[in-house]
Amino acid sequence: MNSIAHGPGLRSRLSRVGGAVAALALGLSLAPGVTTAAQAAVVAPGDLQINEIYGGGGNSGAALLSDFVELVNTSDADVSIDGWSLQYASRTGTFNNTLALSGTVPAGGTFLIQLADGNGNGEPLPAADLEGGINASGSGGVFALSDAEGTLTCHGSTCAEDPAIVDLVGWGAAETFSGEAPAPGTDNATSVSRVAATGENSTDFREGEPTPTPSGAEQPDPGDPGDPVEPMEATIAEIQGTGAASPLDGQRVSTEGVVTAVYATGGLNGYVIQTAGTGGALDFSSHSGSTAVFVYSPDTMDQVAIGDSVRVTGDVSEYYDATQITVGAEGLEQLADPLEAVEPLTLEGAFPTEETQRESLEHMLYLPGEGDFTVTDVYNTNRFGEVTLAIGDEPLQQAGDLMRPGEEATAYFEGREDLKVLLDDGRTTDFSRNPEQPMSWLTTQEPVRVGAAASFTEPVVVAYSFDTWRLNTTTPWASHDTDGVDFGDTRAGAPEAVGGDLQLATFNVLNYFTTLGADVPGCEPYTDRDGNPITVRGGCELRGAWDAPNLQRQESKIVEAIIGTEADVVGLMEIENSARLGETPDEATATLVAALNAQAGAGTWDYIPTGEAYAAMGLDGGQDVITNAIIFRPAEVAPQGQAQILAGHEAFNNAREPIGQVFVPLEGSGEEQVEGEPFFFTVNHFKSKGSQDAEDANLPEDPVQGNARTSRLQQAEALQTWGVETATRLGVSDIFHGGDFNAYTQEEPLQLFYDVGFVNLGETHDPEGWSYSYGGMVGSLDHVIANASAAERVTGADDWQINGAEPVLAQYSRYNYNAVNLYQDGPFASSDHDPIIVGLGGGFPEGGGDDGGECEHPGTGHGTGHGKGHGKGHGTGHGTGHGKGHGTGQGKGHPHCDPGHPGHGNGNGHGHDKGHGLDHGVDVVRSGHGG
Repeated sequence: MNSIAHGPGLRSRLSRVGGAVAALALGLSLAPGVTTAAQAAVVAPGDLQINEIYGGGGNSGAALLSDFVELVNTSDADVSIDGWSLQYASRTGTFNNTLALSGTVPAGGTFLIQLADGNGNGEPLPAADLEGGINASGSGGVFALSDAEGTLTCHGSTCAEDPAIVDLVGWGAAETFSGEAPAPGTDNATSVSRVAATGENSTDFREGEPTPTPSGAEQPDPGDPGDPVEPMEATIAEIQGTGAASPLDGQRVSTEGVVTAVYATGGLNGYVIQTAGTGGALDFSSHSGSTAVFVYSPDTMDQVAIGDSVRVTGDVSEYYDATQITVGAEGLEQLADPLEAVEPLTLEGAFPTEETQRESLEHMLYLPGEGDFTVTDVYNTNRFGEVTLAIGDEPLQQAGDLMRPGEEATAYFEGREDLKVLLDDGRTTDFSRNPEQPMSWLTTQEPVRVGAAASFTEPVVVAYSFDTWRLNTTTPWASHDTDGVDFGDTRAGAPEAVGGDLQLATFNVLNYFTTLGADVPGCEPYTDRDGNPITVRGGCELRGAWDAPNLQRQESKIVEAIIGTEADVVGLMEIENSARLGETPDEATATLVAALNAQAGAGTWDYIPTGEAYAAMGLDGGQDVITNAIIFRPAEVAPQGQAQILAGHEAFNNAREPIGQVFVPLEGSGEEQVEGEPFFFTVNHFKSKGSQDAEDANLPEDPVQGNARTSRLQQAEALQTWGVETATRLGVSDIFHGGDFNAYTQEEPLQLFYDVGFVNLGETHDPEGWSYSYGGMVGSLDHVIANASAAERVTGADDWQINGAEPVLAQYSRYNYNAVNLYQDGPFASSDHDPIIVGLGGGFPEGGGDDGGECEHPGTGHGTGHGKGHGKGHGTGHGTGHGKGHGTGQGKGHPHCDPGHPGHGNGNGHGHDKGHGLDHGVDVVRSGHGG
């Protein structure tokens, strides 16, 4: 079925599905960096080697009753293994199962180690040389042969450099292996056997029938090869057949076709041929099978070009469900007379989701139409050069964003996988292990973002590998100018206007720490491709930048993003809890505010201190090393009282405590300043979906809501009760709860608020928006919700998609991780969550003054920052003028308070201004463009 990778570039199935799924779960900010990977290390096999591994023993469909590992001695002298050990690790784990070895492996012979039995299926092994209790996986894992007895502590790429390891074999989806990639995976009926000894697991081993051979047993006689098998003539359609596997599997064939794709570099080691004259508009009602096939031929791949007419002779096989012909050096013939050209197939409707229809397109040349595919995931693009596409004109959405959890939501969630297709670079390179090779697709010239339309200007090859359907470029990816795919530009330099007299926003700042790893003993760094520390990896409580230059890269992006929201109050999540680290309370928040003021002007921003509020409760700060914070613009709002904190509540013993503040909107300045209606704003960060929680122990698994859903529900209940009680105590009617709830829009924690009258402002005012991308689906984990009275003040909301759509390598934490450096100045990729911005009315009084006085004081007002200007006149005919510009500048309102004349306002700002007049019941509204 596919132009599968052979050779050093063979990638593990788990890796091709996506490291994010294996390592991390929804709502938890991604690790700040990835381990720097130089060229992969190998264990150079010595005289004593692991020769065969079988882990399906006793399982359903097993060939043999027991697992086994077979050693081989390639030298001409016996080798004692007394004091040695055989050690096992799961595909993703560390070595935790060790078998002490003893005995002698004869010169030129094998040594059979019988391991655990399964469930009684299969034939018994021949008499083994040694027995042990290791229970291996039937599909993949890791075995290490060590000349020491102590348990190995390495994991991943470091194992190949451990001097205690004599031989190392990872197979299937193993994360630990020797070389570029693990050996092929197995099932209960197959093993992996050594066919070479280069140290590259992916090519040194082949999957096949298990052949356990104890020492002293007679080695299999290869026998007389006999006369060469005469190939049978077959068309490509006959080779492919109409089922999942070729009906000619194992047969030697000769066939003809036109070369449509060539992979002479990049690791695929072959080319694709298609039957002459086929392609064009395709109708599934009359199309039954593919007319193209992959030719695996390292010997001839550099002798063909796209468009060549060829005849090939070789052996048909199914390699990981991939139909191919293996062709040797003598198996290629260039035809003297050119065959009829192949035309890319086109589909009238969408790319099929039915497996049999996809199978019928395998390896065929295909030109998608406009709107056929949309980028839905770029998390793993920087590793394997794969862009996950969604069938259709929009990215796939999280079920929890669209419907309440339950059977329907679960079915919808699971059904999304059928709508994914990988756009592949035609290479097998793992860029995390080869950072000097420029990665595919991701460039600064043409950003590839979730939600972008993928428009194909050149055809691709429909392929299947690593359990996934994909579209391969016809030659290995080389440049964004020549790749044949154009991605829509979805970056918005500013959020959509949300209106109102002031704006609220929430922003997860992705572990903004001003305490640096370089300054704290014990901290260990993630490093870039040159070995330079970038972010904190572990060894201490810190999570952010390693040193000042990296903090500056992070901070500059956050500052650009916050200023870009044009918000007046911003709730922050994932900011350093300085008090918890023994620093001055709110030190990190104060540092960020100073950076904002350095760019926006002195005094433009301030923050809500939390130290005194915690001290009043007898606490020295929040319970986690990250916390929530609130910053604001004092020209637009005034805090009333001190911070309110829901501290000490058992619901938040595994999350960040909510922090709230009452704000009063301000209009004008000096003696003319007017106060609006106060509101209570809280910032929240609920427990993530990533880690299991004891509270969920008795609940059935829910793939939609993920882990810790009981904790989030308890946190929602606590917040709802506390919010109402606190607002009531403080005499405030309007409540806004914002932050990272780690729950999608329709999930249970949000439903609890909806049931008591709260409104989700993003869902209401920006229903197409979303704030987070995970697992190839998008949705909103970040929300601002309002009680009924507060919701009446809201004029709009916008998810400003500057982060969730971006590839992770554009973040500061991946600076210089590849020869292509995606880091750029500006707000994009400043975090992994998008800010949400909400506009609301200030609740300012309509007018003022006495009823009988003369019109003596036409008022003027000055706007700051956003260019808000307000004027106020007093007299018998009281008039009010308001000017508002959406940039910077000042505004004046000039009321005409003679009877019957309305007031007028002008805004000297960038954007739109409005003037309002009110005089003796006459209300006039004029709108114009602010200067």
